[in-house]
Amino acid sequence: MSWWDGVELWLVGLPFALQVAVTMVVVLPLCAGAAIVVDRGVEVVSALLGGRTRRSGDEQRDE
Repeated sequence: MSWWDGVELWLVGLPFALQVAVTMVVVLPLCAGAAIVVDRGVEVVSALLGGRTRRSGDEQRDE
């Protein structure tokens, strides 16, 4: 983990605006990837358990 300490020290040494920019460039794709994996996982588990999945365009309207 010594490499992580070096990355942390490098990031802390940057001006705040650059810290935010670098963090967003790294964190946003990781969060998006995690959300996609969780979404697919929930769909698979739901399909295995016989549940229905509903996508954003498939909402049923109460009439």
